[in-house]
Amino acid sequence: MTITDRIEQLLKSRGVQPRKVRSALAKTCGISHQAVSQWFTGETGNIKNENLTAIAAEYESTVDWLLTGKGEMHRSKAEKDSESNVIAANFSKARARPGEIDIPHYDVRAAMGTGQVLPSDYIETIRHVTISLDFMRSQGISCTQPDNLAMITGFGESMNKTFKSGDPLIIDQGIKTVTTDGVYLFSLSGALMVKRLQILPNGVRVLSDNEAYPPYEVTGKDLDNLIIHARVLLAWRSQRL
Repeated sequence: MTITDRIEQLLKSRGVQPRKVRSALAKTCGISHQAVSQWFTGETGNIKNENLTAIAAEYESTVDWLLTGKGEMHRSKAEKDSESNVIAANFSKARARPGEIDIPHYDVRAAMGTGQVLPSDYIETIRHVTISLDFMRSQGISCTQPDNLAMITGFGESMNKTFKSGDPLIIDQGIKTVTTDGVYLFSLSGALMVKRLQILPNGVRVLSDNEAYPPYEVTGKDLDNLIIHARVLLAWRSQRL
């Protein structure tokens, strides 16, 4: 069963008529009916995490179930009660001086190994890091736009030759597809990872810079479970990626 099969099954289980599934999804995600149709025809390889989160919230499921089919389709009463006690925080940016930008450092660990489960609710900002634009230019870093920059922390040993476990990583969240070979932040079947991705004619090859971790390929229906969150631009120890 593919991710779109599970989405359709979820909506039908909540009483949505089959002919109204796509229009209901478009309304839930705030996107066009055509964009939703592309999920089902395969024209769109990845469904954005923000859309999966919206679907899971609206129809009381989980992102993990949508991605992998593991666990229960419907959230239990205990899970819903627990979520109702979560207080969402609003972390405003610090005010940067001219020639500087503030980058949020997210409290999320990306595994450079077997992968960690991606939180399905929200990612908390633990601080902001101010970086000089001159420093960015000196490292040859360009981004889609400054507001798309963020920082995460990588954990694990599989990328040791490029950066070490615990190194902060600067990412560009404006990049949601693999258009060139490089290091990306992505989730595969709900596990969040930082790995090198190489484009193949029928998918991507996932590479670790540590030879102890063998490469593997993501092709065919497995691509439905691959979501690109960002491209990694720089490790904090100033090694360009």
